[in-house]
Amino acid sequence: MSNPFEENGDTERSLFLDNPFNPENFIEKLARSNADSVILGQDGSNFDPKPLREKLKLKLAELETNFQNKSNQVKRIEDQNVKKQTEFKRKAKDHDKFFAVADSHYQKLDKVINFVSTKVVHLGDQLKQLDGKRRRACEARELIQYMNEARDTGSIQSPIFTDGARVHEAARIIHKISLAAHDLPTGGPKDFTKLHDTLKRITEDIQGKLITNFDLSLQCYDEESHRRNMKECAQTLTLPCFSAHSDIVDHFIKARLNAPFHGASFFGSVKECIRETADIVGDIFSDQDNVMPKFIKTMLKLKVKKKVTLTLKPEDIKTSEVRTAADLEQLLESLKDLYSQTIKLSTDMSKYDSDFSFVKEVKESIFMPYLQAYPKLEVEYLSKASSNILDRFYQSINHDKKLNPDTFQTHLKDLKTKFKNLSDNISTSNLNLAQTQNEQLLNVNVTTSLIRIHEQAVKRCLLLTEQNKRSETTKTTSEVLRDIGKSLLNQFVVKHLEYAVDSYTMSRSILESRMEPVVKPFLLTLGNANITYHNLDKFYNEQILPNISDTTIQADLRRLKQTEMARIEDKISNEINYLITSIINWIKGIFKSKQEKDDFNSSYCSADATRACNEVCAFLKIHVIDTFEGPVDGDNLKRVMLELGVRFHGALLEHMMTYQYSGTGAMQLIQDLHTYKLTITQFKEPLVETLFEGLKDLCQLLIVEPPKLRSIWDQGTLATIEHGFLVQFVKLRADYRRNNIQNLLPPYGSQVRQ
Repeated sequence: MSNPFEENGDTERSLFLDNPFNPENFIEKLARSNADSVILGQDGSNFDPKPLREKLKLKLAELETNFQNKSNQVKRIEDQNVKKQTEFKRKAKDHDKFFAVADSHYQKLDKVINFVSTKVVHLGDQLKQLDGKRRRACEARELIQYMNEARDTGSIQSPIFTDGARVHEAARIIHKISLAAHDLPTGGPKDFTKLHDTLKRITEDIQGKLITNFDLSLQCYDEESHRRNMKECAQTLTLPCFSAHSDIVDHFIKARLNAPFHGASFFGSVKECIRETADIVGDIFSDQDNVMPKFIKTMLKLKVKKKVTLTLKPEDIKTSEVRTAADLEQLLESLKDLYSQTIKLSTDMSKYDSDFSFVKEVKESIFMPYLQAYPKLEVEYLSKASSNILDRFYQSINHDKKLNPDTFQTHLKDLKTKFKNLSDNISTSNLNLAQTQNEQLLNVNVTTSLIRIHEQAVKRCLLLTEQNKRSETTKTTSEVLRDIGKSLLNQFVVKHLEYAVDSYTMSRSILESRMEPVVKPFLLTLGNANITYHNLDKFYNEQILPNISDTTIQADLRRLKQTEMARIEDKISNEINYLITSIINWIKGIFKSKQEKDDFNSSYCSADATRACNEVCAFLKIHVIDTFEGPVDGDNLKRVMLELGVRFHGALLEHMMTYQYSGTGAMQLIQDLHTYKLTITQFKEPLVETLFEGLKDLCQLLIVEPPKLRSIWDQGTLATIEHGFLVQFVKLRADYRRNNIQNLLPPYGSQVRQ
């Protein structure tokens, strides 16, 4: 049997010396290293712990010896570290003392350096003052020599004044001489007139050379060397003795204006030219704030004004010839575009001008004649453009517009006279053709077009006019907006909306009582009128009235709009009332012509309604219910249907009161009322339905047996009806006299309700 504690190749040295000591598995490692056959026995069954115990004692002794040796080594090393620490502290103190001494020496040296430098600076200042005095004395002596030479010989022959390359140095010298000679007298015993004349001639000669040099470099100003020369000439000419600085500025501006423009548009090219010029001016002139405003104003007066004059010819503004709407529109749009772009350009360029005068100068010098003529041109354009829109519309529907407020009544009488001579059997379809033309006389697209051109006019007005600036030749924004608002009212309300309503009035007046009332044309006109009125009101409230700052003008325009619209609304209301009257009259005509006398006094009751009832319901369905919905909506529809329903109820009741009713005839009447009720329900008016429900209750008085009349007399809706009217209605019974019904009724003293 093999030994389970046998280790392959491990020794005690590798376990206890080379490896770190671990007391937790020390015994186990020791047992593994000494597990031989002696400990286990020959057969491996007897265990003897004594050899292991002896081995353990030896190992413990070795461990104690090793521990003692290691402790001695640690103590020795700690003693050495203490000695080194002491030596290091001593050396650190020595170094601190050395650095303290060195710092003291440095401070002393710094004080000495400061003292010496102060003395040196003071000495330098004294030397500088002495040098300045010496230099000024030399310059004064040199200037006196130049002045003496100029007085004695009439010229200065120094190389500085004869060499063209030293013209700037000569300019500075002549400037100093001029300052020195300024106070010298020109008369008396000490006369320096010759000196002054010589200095003036020399100054003009130097100034001419500087201008010539500047102009030569101006031809090639893109090169850096020429720009430097131009800058030096410009700086020299700013000296007080010279007067040509403004001349070279003018030369520069002229050269820049003659330079070719590069850009897709005129104003883009102008803006780019100004930007490039600003960069060049910054490199050449020291007084850029004076040069750039002058350049921009010159650009506006010459280039931009020329562009405006070529596009907006002054003769086009002042001409009295007849101009078309297209010509006026092109003129106004060109004015708006040029003005807006010029103002934008001027505003953008105002950064070069501290007093922000560009915009004001542009208005006064370039656009004032056009701005003065603008209000008149705008009104003229709106009138002609609106007339063109209306004329094109009427031509598109083959309508010959001959109606106007002055000739309406005369034209109406003439047409009535002609139609009066027609035979009574004229075809209804032919008359319908004459009337259906009115369906298209009021068009939403026409109103949209009218509002659109007036919207454009408002935009032009806000751009081209001012709110608070008025003169004898110009109008304020509020005044022009008032004219635009009046124009829209005249073109839309009078010439289009009112014309459509009056045309319908004229046509139905001509054809009145000769044909079945045609409802659709007027309802289409009414529907379009509602839409166009809302569009008009929105335009006024959003674009015209908010932009009018003058409260008086705003109130007047608002009042004018309300007056005009109220006048049209009155006409429309009259036409609605006339339309309802026509419908009721036509229904009465059906009752009169189609209702047979025996319909309600026969012994036979049909399952269907009578012919008159069917035709009336069909007429209401086709010409009222199906036609009114859509063109008339909202509260207007409710009011119209209520009025029509109430008046139809009255006409039907009046019709019922003209007949005698048998028992079966009363049942036929109830059948008709049921059919009427189904039709009236589509009116969607509860009051009208209640009225027709009351008619059905009245019919109960016609069908109950005479003795039972008193029992239903005060029941339901009958209780709300006047007693006298109930008696009159009961008299419509065919058996009223035969059955002596009057004796079965209660006495009454009230008046019969009509």
